[in-house]
Amino acid sequence: MTIPASVVVCWVFHTMDKIGDASENPFEGSPNDVPITSLSRVIEIDLREMLGEREIPAPIQPVNNILM
Repeated sequence: MTIPASVVVCWVFHTMDKIGDASENPFEGSPNDVPITSLSRVIEIDLREMLGEREIPAPIQPVNNILM
C-alpha cells in the first residue's frame, strides 16, 4: 500500500503546483485571468458618460470567446 499511496500523494502535490503556477499572475492575459483591460474600459466608459463627454470608446469585445 505504500507505493500506491505515495503515487497518489505525489500526484496531488504535483497538481497543486501546476494550479499554483497557472494562477500565480492573474493579470498577464491568459484565458483564465482577470479581464482587467475590459474592466478598466467599462470604468472609463462610465466615468466619461458621467462627465457628459461625447467621444466614448467602445467596450472591449471578446476574441475567440475570451475577454481580455
